[in-house]
This record gives sequence, C-alpha cells and structure tokens, in this order.
Amino acid sequence: MNFLCRPDAEVLLAENDYARLWTFFERMGAIDPAHPGGGWLTQAVRDRYREAWGHGLAGGCNYYRASPLRPPMKPGDAIATLQLPAEMVTVRVPTLVIWAEADTALPPALLDGLEHYVPQMRLVRVPGATHWIIHERPALIAQEIDRALAA
Repeated sequence: MNFLCRPDAEVLLAENDYARLWTFFERMGAIDPAHPGGGWLTQAVRDRYREAWGHGLAGGCNYYRASPLRPPMKPGDAIATLQLPAEMVTVRVPTLVIWAEADTALPPALLDGLEHYVPQMRLVRVPGATHWIIHERPALIAQEIDRALAA
C-alpha cells in the first residue's frame, strides 16, 4: 500500500512491461509455486490487463492515496495507535463480506471483531482463495452478490 501511494508509483509500475504489477499477481496469488498467479493469469488475461493499464495507472494508485490509513512504516508511527470512535466507523446496513482466506495482503485475522462494527454482516469465508478471488472464483462471487441483493 505504501509503495502504491508514492508520487512516482505509476512510472515505476509501468516499467519493463509492468513487471512490478505482474509480481503482485504472481506472488499474492501463488499457493502453488508451479502455477504463478494461481493458474488464472493466462496470456489472454495479461493482455486485457496490459490494455487497461495502458490507459493509465493513476486511478488505481489514487485509490490508495485517498486513504489516510496505511500500514506503519516504522515502530512508533502514529497510525499504530490510532483510535476511531465506534460511531464513526460502524456500518449500519446489511453488508456482505466475502473473505479470501489465503490472502497474504488481507489475512483472516483482520476479521477479528469486525462483527462489532458491522452488526448486520453476513460473512462468507473462502478457503484457498487469495487476493485475486475475483479471478479465482468469479461464479461464487456473482452467486453471493445475487443472494445478498435478493435478501
């Protein structure tokens, strides 16, 4: 996250045919080292990403830049002791959370206590899915969204 907030992130991400971006996909989704990207990162998918990234990377980086919440860079960073009042962060509408349990960027421990802030949460845990769950399990994602909207 901190890298993606850098002012030069777009330039660095685009270098060498998006080498850093491919690494995000290959390492964060590789449960089996013999299949970087979990097998879904085919040449056709790469071509579609390359085409989209060719329109610019600022939007994706700005997503991370917009948040004041980032992982601490060193011990003692103020973010490590930040306290937000519950009324400021409580979600009071029915909420579907689909969680990839093999995600290395967003580990399942981040769910601990979430029900206190999202009391109307329906949690769907997906064992073996990684950060790229939308590619790995698109039918499951669509099915759960349909189910949530029908409720």
